[in-house]
Amino acid sequence: MQWRRHVAGVAFTAVFVVSYFTNKFVLSVLKFTYPTLFQGWQTFIGAALLLLCGRFGWVEMSRISRSAALSWLPGSVLFVGNIYAGSRALSHIDIPVFFTLQNSSHVVSYVLLKVVKREHLLHAALSHQPPLS
Repeated sequence: MQWRRHVAGVAFTAVFVVSYFTNKFVLSVLKFTYPTLFQGWQTFIGAALLLLCGRFGWVEMSRISRSAALSWLPGSVLFVGNIYAGSRALSHIDIPVFFTLQNSSHVVSYVLLKVVKREHLLHAALSHQPPLS
């Protein structure tokens, strides 16, 4: 059972890296000027594969309500903007630089979260101390 997790991880990593090299080739070398269309095609193929995996029972999927879908709409719009900005950046910079910048955003958000949590903990610790006499 352990080997299945490794195979899934290696497959995900391979598809992830190959998709970025493909995007870089299409956007830079072929000078494709419609990155949103290209990303949309990739998203469509990914959704079709996800539905196919659901049909075979490889993944468990359930329906969501309309209100739940509407609550995800702002995040979805931001995600599309992120995809567009990423494809524009990928067409202008090298892949290692792109990966470094993309992953540094996770580091920055982690550090900010730690700083904010520390402020809350410090504030909570100071507010619960007994007054000095």
